Amino acid sequence: MHMRGNVLSAMLLLLLFGNISNSLAQNRSAKEFRGIWIATINNIDWPSAPGLPVEVQKQELKELLERIEKLNLNVVIFQVRPASDAFYPSETEPWSYFLTGKQGTPPSPAFDPLSYAIELCHSKGMEFHAWFNPFRVRNAGFYKLDPGSFAAKHPQYLHGYDHKLFLDPGIPQVRDHIIQVIMEVVRKYSIDAVHFDDYFYPYPAEEIKFPDQKSFRQYGKAFYPRRLGDWRRDNISRFISAIHDSIKAVKPSVKLGVSPFGIWRTKSDDPDGSPGVKGTTSFDDLYADVYQWLSKGWIDYVMPQLYWEQGNRFGDFAALTKWWNDHCFGKPVYIGQALFKSTGVDKVFENPKEINEQINILRKFENVGGFALYSASHLTKLSETALNELTINLLLPSSKNQKNGNIGISTPKPNSLCPPVIVPEPTLLADKRALADTLNSRYKSLIDKSLPGTFQITVTRSRQGRNIEWVIPPTVQNQKLKYVMLAFEPVKGGRYRKRTLIETSNKKFFIPKNSDLNPARALFAIISVNECGYQSSFGQLFRIRGRKIKLN
Repeated sequence: MHMRGNVLSAMLLLLLFGNISNSLAQNRSAKEFRGIWIATINNIDWPSAPGLPVEVQKQELKELLERIEKLNLNVVIFQVRPASDAFYPSETEPWSYFLTGKQGTPPSPAFDPLSYAIELCHSKGMEFHAWFNPFRVRNAGFYKLDPGSFAAKHPQYLHGYDHKLFLDPGIPQVRDHIIQVIMEVVRKYSIDAVHFDDYFYPYPAEEIKFPDQKSFRQYGKAFYPRRLGDWRRDNISRFISAIHDSIKAVKPSVKLGVSPFGIWRTKSDDPDGSPGVKGTTSFDDLYADVYQWLSKGWIDYVMPQLYWEQGNRFGDFAALTKWWNDHCFGKPVYIGQALFKSTGVDKVFENPKEINEQINILRKFENVGGFALYSASHLTKLSETALNELTINLLLPSSKNQKNGNIGISTPKPNSLCPPVIVPEPTLLADKRALADTLNSRYKSLIDKSLPGTFQITVTRSRQGRNIEWVIPPTVQNQKLKYVMLAFEPVKGGRYRKRTLIETSNKKFFIPKNSDLNPARALFAIISVNECGYQSSFGQLFRIRGRKIKLN
């Protein structure tokens, strides 16, 4: 591999297109989603080895982000919790082995990699998505767990499987702990999104069963003994729903994104499945029903890992991109691409222009707003042809950018303009009479009376479902607001349970006809949210009666 030639070619291209790059960088909000993963597990991308001096770690990360910036990428997906550990000072998890060389040992001198990475990304106009691996405890290899860690304290929650160690997703205390871990980061740091990849239940190993029969008997009574797969999917769906509600209750502006295995199900499994030869699927093998999460509005974007080349019989890139475009339930789709398959010893793609051609394909689909490359360290390992093609493609504005103008990548305000607030957990159940007062009092520290609290709401019906639209007062129409719509469903005893939180900037929400949310029975509320996350009052609750709105 002629690395020196690659670097010189990249420098020439950067000089040739420098003016274009600089002008585009000044307005990153007008560009498509161009993401890249930075993996910390096993030191794949950063840091290059455990236990490096802090100044070396900082310099490595700075140089990595500068390389990302020069290629005009605008979203960094940074792995902050690779294996029940932390790349930040945490009250719930030990310091990562991959950072310091010993789990639980802090960096010396003191160093917060998460804060440093966020600061660098935001200073360059890049979004920062905090990437968590929820259930992995130890990947291939061995190192001693910190005795004070959740995993070490609760060995009854652990399973060894395929030479690795996992927390059992079927145990409620495990799911609750992971939500607590993630919410610590949501509350303390100015992240733009929480991100999960494809690892929920582990990938199946040949002729080895995941050893969760005991927890299945104890916690899966509604499914036991014949519906193990349904129980596992229910565990993951409960987790996704709960973390979504928790994030939106504290910081509605923080997105929840998932990058699942690229095939939900195939047509041989399900009429709604994708074309291709039957193989591993997200639904049947990893127990991640992403289709359900999208339909229920539990995730804000989906980033399927389409790690196959064009024409692959299991997962043709163009066919799968079309499937996700057509089955996203109105949520943004970004395509995960296998940059690593174009480089080094892992090279699989014979066509050196494969990644570049895939980007051109995905730009043709209406609901696909961009892509993400796995992973950052492979940017230095591309062949000269692949690097040249990719550099030109990323530095030049795409036809999609010219057509659509704005894909909506936000640039956060400095922290000084958005002071942190501490928000207590909301009450999820309340009777109708007390509901508005309960929510308002619980969220009092976040309520901004200058934001609109009264909306003019209209409902239209179609064969596909109901469209709910609202108009806000002219005095606030110039503010950059987002909106959160909450749905409360009745439960026994005349009480209501919070079911759905949907974030939008379009003043429009759609309830599909086949949704299990019954709009005729539910109570709704709409909240406006400004750039700092401050909200208007919850006070106006309403019902939908046919095409009319009834205020409560």
